[in-house]
Amino acid sequence: MDEFNNQNGVPNGNGEYHFVPPSQSQPNSGQMPNGNSTGYYNNANTPNNAQSYYQPSTGHSNKGYYQPQPGVVVNGKVVNANKHKKNNKALKIVIAIIVVCAVISIVGIAVSISRSVSLGENKESVTMSDDASASVNSSNEAAKTDKDGNYTVAGVAANNMDSCVLISVYSVPSTYDYFFGYGSSNNGSSNSARLSGEGSGVLMSEGNGKTYVMTCAHVIANGSSFKITTNDGKEYDANMVGYDSQTDIGVLSIDKTGFKIATFGDSKDIEVGEQCVAIGCPGGSKFMNSVATGIVSALDRPVASSIGYNTECIQTDTAINPGNSGGALFNMQGQVIGINSSKIASTEYEGMGFAVPSNTAVETANSLIKNGYVAGRAKIGLTYTGVTNASNASNILNALAEKGFKDAQGAMIINEISGDSDLANKDVKQYDMIVAINGETLTSIDVLTSTLSKSKPGDTITLTIARVENNQFKIFDVDCKLIESKE
Repeated sequence: MDEFNNQNGVPNGNGEYHFVPPSQSQPNSGQMPNGNSTGYYNNANTPNNAQSYYQPSTGHSNKGYYQPQPGVVVNGKVVNANKHKKNNKALKIVIAIIVVCAVISIVGIAVSISRSVSLGENKESVTMSDDASASVNSSNEAAKTDKDGNYTVAGVAANNMDSCVLISVYSVPSTYDYFFGYGSSNNGSSNSARLSGEGSGVLMSEGNGKTYVMTCAHVIANGSSFKITTNDGKEYDANMVGYDSQTDIGVLSIDKTGFKIATFGDSKDIEVGEQCVAIGCPGGSKFMNSVATGIVSALDRPVASSIGYNTECIQTDTAINPGNSGGALFNMQGQVIGINSSKIASTEYEGMGFAVPSNTAVETANSLIKNGYVAGRAKIGLTYTGVTNASNASNILNALAEKGFKDAQGAMIINEISGDSDLANKDVKQYDMIVAINGETLTSIDVLTSTLSKSKPGDTITLTIARVENNQFKIFDVDCKLIESKE
């Protein structure tokens, strides 16, 4: 027994030996780590593939792993089995956490790789697939007429674009212009004309080897030479035929025929609310023959000309911009019903353009072509200065008010009487004032211009004259026979 103890026992502190069961042979699970290493193996007492963790013993000849038993003395020391169980449980928790983290990491990496591959495949699909490409399909040609046979906007444009032109105006700068322009000029010559403005026009008629272009008077009035650019881009020299500032209509001519001539409609047939189309050159050559559409907003709107006469115009909300002046306003039958002339340019107004009615424009243009002036227009035959321009205007107006001519701000101080005027043979002289016409006080110059526009040469009107004598106003009437204006 002592021999057995010497071989298999461990002495305690009292020299006693206690039996220590020999270690059980472990199932062969392959080569194990050495005695100083930690290893895993499949425990025969655990389910297949279950993992158990063991701490190797030290100083024991058996290099296998075993589970210490409660109350067993190992190498002279009592092993606390419960402590080992607690340590073993903590280690298992740590290992479980590590394993879970590892699994999560592996799954995350796998998902990331999968998504990268998927995105790569999708990207390749977008790049290579024809299904994702945009395509351009043919469109039907825009309708040129509606069901009632009227033109659409596209139809008006297609049928009239070749009748619309760009007008380039050239002027010879004055010495004053060169002084403030540091003497610069085209070609280095003070006599060379420079481009001074651009506007629109419409081919109105042809005859005697010429084509006539209708436009606005204010477009061409200050020009010395002109060029016409047709819709095909060709440029032609043009000549001044004449212009009328009262109606703001002017005419140029080209020494060539064969162009597409516009058709004019009767402006008396226009109705408020009907659609219209403007073709012109807003901004000049940069936007030549632009098309805009709108409606007729109103008729017979009085618009003052540059010389004070009112012309009854068509009001439209069609876009009218600088450069549109002289261009045509069409109805939906493709007929010219007006010549675009002006607009209200103010932040308080929007979409208020005006066109000279076609009847007025054609009558004026035909007279300019035939006579060089508007025939049948009446005038008095004098030049004048408005009373409001006098240095003592307020005193004069107060004195006239005392004589019964209240607010006579349209009164005219006579400067000169022409030799062909009927007043040349009457008791009227320079510095006399015309304060009323046909008994109506001249509260504005419109009173005179309105009367003249309704009169014909040979008609007689009554003028009320105020003359200053001895610091007093002498008031008297004089009859005046109107003469024809050829200006």
